[in-house]
Amino acid sequence: MDGGDWFPDGHDVGWYPEDGDVGNIPEYYDGYEGEDFLPEDYYMPEDADWYPEDMDPYEMQQYMKEIYGEDYLEAADSGGGLSHMDLQELGSLCIIPTLQQGLTMICPLLLLCLTFRLLEGASAWTRHLMSTGLGLATLYLVFEANWYFIVTFAITGHLLLHLMEGSRWRGVAASIMALVFLLTCELFIVEATDWHKIRGAQMILAMKIISLGFDLDSGVVQATPSFLEYSGYCCFLGTSAFGPWISYNDYLQVLKSRNLSLQWFVRGFMTTLQCLACLTVSTCLANWVIRHDINKWVTAYRDALSFRFSHYFISYLSEMTCVASGVGVTEKGTTREGEGTDQEEEEDVKWDLRVARPYHIELPRSLVEVVTNWNRPMHHWLKTYVFKTAKPLGAFPAIILTYAASAILHGLNFQLAAVLLSLGFYSYIEHVLRQRLADIFSACILAKRCKPDCGHRNRPNWTGCVGLQLRRDFWKQDWGNLISIEDAKTCICVGLTNLCFCLLAMFHLAYLGVMFDSSSDVEEEGYTMSHTLQKWAQLDYASHWVAVGSFVFYKLI
Repeated sequence: MDGGDWFPDGHDVGWYPEDGDVGNIPEYYDGYEGEDFLPEDYYMPEDADWYPEDMDPYEMQQYMKEIYGEDYLEAADSGGGLSHMDLQELGSLCIIPTLQQGLTMICPLLLLCLTFRLLEGASAWTRHLMSTGLGLATLYLVFEANWYFIVTFAITGHLLLHLMEGSRWRGVAASIMALVFLLTCELFIVEATDWHKIRGAQMILAMKIISLGFDLDSGVVQATPSFLEYSGYCCFLGTSAFGPWISYNDYLQVLKSRNLSLQWFVRGFMTTLQCLACLTVSTCLANWVIRHDINKWVTAYRDALSFRFSHYFISYLSEMTCVASGVGVTEKGTTREGEGTDQEEEEDVKWDLRVARPYHIELPRSLVEVVTNWNRPMHHWLKTYVFKTAKPLGAFPAIILTYAASAILHGLNFQLAAVLLSLGFYSYIEHVLRQRLADIFSACILAKRCKPDCGHRNRPNWTGCVGLQLRRDFWKQDWGNLISIEDAKTCICVGLTNLCFCLLAMFHLAYLGVMFDSSSDVEEEGYTMSHTLQKWAQLDYASHWVAVGSFVFYKLI
């Protein structure tokens, strides 16, 4: 395709006739196939817009949907359409329709969550029942006819936990049951397109059942929940459709009566705005700002960026549903002096749930930081129930088993397994390499941020040398003694080293995320092995070669 024109190579014509009537344009397409689908009297003047001037944005949107289907924006971008729009066209043809679709999804979910939230003061039995009922309504609203696969999985888990009541192996049994159920459904029962839609919800449910089993074994949960308590937890509307995972004890905290507050409303409103902003960036702005024909690595970064922001959209959406239904609050009791001699107990409440932290992913210190902040609840689950269990086998086997467990939970998908296992190897290589360099130079260049008392000789004293002194007696400072030459060298060398590893992590993220392009025909069924290898081959497997080189360098030093 020639950039900017929607017609095959060799054509010097545009995609609509200059003298054609907008309403009769579809007639020109009848009978044309292959390379000659456009008549020779079609042309696009150099100064013309990418759509007819006498067609208003709404008509153009409907027309493009008829020609290219719902994914007409991807079709437009393959010819440079989005990047060639001006801001007004982008707003009317992409941003506004995207926000409308986003609000169409969000508003019913918010209404259901607020309905549950308004049940403050109701009995625990009533709230368990409403959690189950509203959760099932949410599942049907999002997944329609496929919701019963999720319900069947939940019932199977309850039967298993009750049949094994008193056993010390409920966590292991729940893990095996979840694995067998998910593989059976994916391979033999559910259509690929349907499974791809409900895979995320099934993964969240599997994490709930497995964690409940292990918590019962360890005594974190004292008694096996009743069917109503269990169903309220598994079907809880704040997490059932989009996550995130929460423990059974976290769910019980939701049942506490807590008055509605301004802080809760502001937190929910801001999360909704962040959710819509990420959706807009993923769908429109990433493809508008970054052209597709600059460089293959720029295109790879753009596609990976669009995918990451779609993940942030889901993350903020799950935050929004959690906060709206009462999850994600931290409490601590503080004593406040009252008038006279009496004291009263004041509850300090903070709504601080965070599913993802985009800043730490877009500008990461290391790949370890990316993994930690990609999905914080899932990271906690993997660390608690997989990594710590496998840690006696050694650091490397524990890391690989953790990423393997994550890959299995995501389903039999070569692309996800390849990405997650590659990320596991990359993270381990980066960790051991930076550990070795930190030991050699005694510098704060570890994959994780050093603690204030780390003991490294070359530790940048940013706060002590600059930050605090600039706030105190700014005009009276002895600027010659503000920071020594040696401290300045340390700050520069350590800062540049960490910056290089940050850029390396961004390079790996662009490479690993390139195959998640939304324009792929196989997206609805899950990406195949050939698709993944083709995408990586286009980038010469550069990231894997860099990882191999890093490991060789680590061994040499």
